[in-house]
Amino acid sequence: MRGGIMWRRSFILSLMLIAFSFLSSAESRALLVGIGKYDRVKTGWTQIHGDNDVELLRQALAKKGFNDICTLTNQGATKARIVKELQDLASRSEPGDKVYFHFSGHGQPIRDDNHDEQSVRKDKKYDEAIIPYDACRDRRKMNGTYIGQYHLVDDELAPLLDAIKRKIGGRGELFVAVDACYSKGIQKDEITDIDPELLKYIRGTDIAFTPPGRKSFVAGIPAPKEYTRGARMIVVTACQENERNFEYKAPNGKMYGALSYYIYILLKKDSDFGRWKDCFEKGDYNGKGIFQSYQHPSVVVIP
Repeated sequence: MRGGIMWRRSFILSLMLIAFSFLSSAESRALLVGIGKYDRVKTGWTQIHGDNDVELLRQALAKKGFNDICTLTNQGATKARIVKELQDLASRSEPGDKVYFHFSGHGQPIRDDNHDEQSVRKDKKYDEAIIPYDACRDRRKMNGTYIGQYHLVDDELAPLLDAIKRKIGGRGELFVAVDACYSKGIQKDEITDIDPELLKYIRGTDIAFTPPGRKSFVAGIPAPKEYTRGARMIVVTACQENERNFEYKAPNGKMYGALSYYIYILLKKDSDFGRWKDCFEKGDYNGKGIFQSYQHPSVVVIP
């Protein structure tokens, strides 16, 4: 009898050691992308402060145990580089890892020429896109030859995120934050109670990118497949699709994205993605003076 009890204790201890070994080997990884100094002459995009967000969050994540943090800012945040770093992040991630991807910059709707959006909502005519450093605001740039090839369209981003989701598996966690906007419907002349300085730094445009004729970059993008079941992916954006995304002037006098600064506040307590999700869903940010009343963050959970 005693031998049986000792065996069971030894077996349970072995299982505990295996579990501890697994937990201790899991990594916390992050890819932070922030663009503030867009080249207005070449691309048409105004300067904002997305690069400020990267350093703010890098330090906060490091304090919470993230030991694999890659950052891309300004000229280094081209579309090709962002795609490569997302691919590399998926490649080096392991089952059970905790992964955070953050983009701070401009956002813009782009004509949905592969018609994948209409399969979800018949009246939707545009894809969303985040704007890397080399993307142009309209087709007049690049001597009138720009057709959207440097926009990072949601149809392209989805499989890159899915590769990470699949790699880290059911015990992993993936949090995606997009501090950009796909704004429409709220014009500056309708806003009367916002600091004029903040009006200069709206992260995106409601003017959709429309490629000329049939020379559409989006038409050649395959419609993304359903996400692989695996790690729970939480996606948070700075505002709804019909709202503008304003920056926030912090107590230190610097400008940051409102979403980025609120996540920084959350990081002061912990890096618990589940708690963050709850805070967004419950509107915990209300009354903190970080988000303008005109914008409301959105949160989507993908199992």
